[in-house]
Amino acid sequence: MAEGNDRSPPREVLVHATPSLVLLEVDGRVASGFVASTQGHLVTSLHAVAGARVIHAVMADGVRAEVVQVAALDERRDLAVLRLPLPDIAPPLCLPRAPLPGEGDTVYLLRAMAGPSPEVRSQQVRAVQVLGDWLTLLELTRTLPEESSGGPVLDAQGGVVGVATAALANGRALGLVIPTRYVAPLLQGQGTAPLSTLEMPRRRASRVRQVPQHPLSLLEGASSDAVESMATTLGQAINAGAPAYNRGDVDGCYRLYVRTAERLIAACGDCPGAQRALREGLNRCVGLADSDDRAWALRDTFDGLLDVIGRWLQVRPLRSAKTPPPPKTYFN
Repeated sequence: MAEGNDRSPPREVLVHATPSLVLLEVDGRVASGFVASTQGHLVTSLHAVAGARVIHAVMADGVRAEVVQVAALDERRDLAVLRLPLPDIAPPLCLPRAPLPGEGDTVYLLRAMAGPSPEVRSQQVRAVQVLGDWLTLLELTRTLPEESSGGPVLDAQGGVVGVATAALANGRALGLVIPTRYVAPLLQGQGTAPLSTLEMPRRRASRVRQVPQHPLSLLEGASSDAVESMATTLGQAINAGAPAYNRGDVDGCYRLYVRTAERLIAACGDCPGAQRALREGLNRCVGLADSDDRAWALRDTFDGLLDVIGRWLQVRPLRSAKTPPPPKTYFN
């Protein structure tokens, strides 16, 4: 058994969990997953399998099977549930209704390997991040190797508390845990879709972001109140627009971003730099082919402004202690 550090869960926990682990071979790369139902539902991270043309699942006992069906996807939370060809090919892990670990608690991340023993990494929870009604997640103290994405995360009692995810937040690598409360609903459906269903998430995940890198002088002349208002408005627009986009309402997301940009241009008279950045984002949309590209162009514009606001706040803190920080982006 390979270990990430000195601590490891009780041996009986590993003995129980290991047979449910699955090594995924995805177009020449590998990822982790685990069986979560007697119907052969296989849970993993969506980004690990997005766009896959061929997926092979290798069980802990060496049995190998091709995966050709998708049971459910949750793009907002980076979750995918595949369907194994035989329901009893491996025993499922139980997904208990247990409280989430808290800050400072230790969790154990299991990574499927080519062999009978998994890699085990113990980490502490750095923070419990509440991103709104749609997502609460655990941020870990250290990053994760990409191959760990999709593996189960256990507590000391062996309960599955979530799915390991190697992610990015504002360009910084992070280790995250997506709680099992979001997995359970995905196991309820009986229908399946072909593997080609994974193509659209791949296209979205492979989009090249063009977030402007502004100098601090962009905010020259702006008051603390104006910056506070701008950050709040941008954060609210993203928190409303991103879920609409993920639901498939791309036009609605784009229209919301346009209204937000126009409102800020009208309101930010004492910050011509921000006005200029917003106008450039709107002008960029004119030459783009569809609402999807235009929505992302404005999202890039907003993220560029939030980035410079965050750096500006480090050297000139806002007067209001109640001002919320710019939102993090966990799934780029």
